[in-house]
Amino acid sequence: MKNWPIFILSLPGEEVRRAPLLQALADMGMSYEVISGIDGRKGIPDCWSSEIDRASASRNFGRDLTDGEFACALSHREIYRQIATRGLPGAIVLEDDAIVGPQFAAFVKQKLYKSATLVMLDHSHARVAGPSFDLMPGVRMQYLTLPSCLTTAYSISTDAAQTLLKAASPVYCPADWPGDIVSLRAVALSPRIVDHPDPLTGSSHLNAARSKMPMNTGSLQRTIRRLTSLSHWQRWLTKRRSTRIS
Repeated sequence: MKNWPIFILSLPGEEVRRAPLLQALADMGMSYEVISGIDGRKGIPDCWSSEIDRASASRNFGRDLTDGEFACALSHREIYRQIATRGLPGAIVLEDDAIVGPQFAAFVKQKLYKSATLVMLDHSHARVAGPSFDLMPGVRMQYLTLPSCLTTAYSISTDAAQTLLKAASPVYCPADWPGDIVSLRAVALSPRIVDHPDPLTGSSHLNAARSKMPMNTGSLQRTIRRLTSLSHWQRWLTKRRSTRIS
């Protein structure tokens, strides 16, 4: 099986932002391809409007998603599409502010991306359960029990990419994650082998706009629906039967 490529997801005009990551990869002797993402900073381009479902997003997420969040989700979806249409076995995906080091280099050079269909190299709010496995010295992997947060860095097989592509057509949730990644046997690494800037002090495109979005009205009705939902209590039970690692 041929090596999986490294895709760097970035926006036009962000040469300074992605320069540290590209330099780090070059210093490690790694090749990469910069994928130009969809820019939602000034609104969703008209050509993508039919690819998002704002009403479902608002209903399912409890607030309106920002155009930046939709654009980010569309950008990751297009990477899934490229993996499928280019006949790739999979890919390693890094957002342009990812921070990589020797453990990431070992992951790539030893082709450890073949260890699972979807590997979270960076994550937050990750919960795991079941057996854990040594991936490399000092790093273990374990199956997720609930979807984790962040799409800073992950490896994804072509089968998983096709599944997420289908789940994100149209886009009705943030990039992390469309579809049921737990059923894909997604794993999280502990400790994380890729880092990200502090969301409060870094140059996130999403945080400022996202923090201004109000929650939907009708919170009491939404709370009642949640508390009478079987899926809510299944999630509650899953949390208590798993361990949070980030």
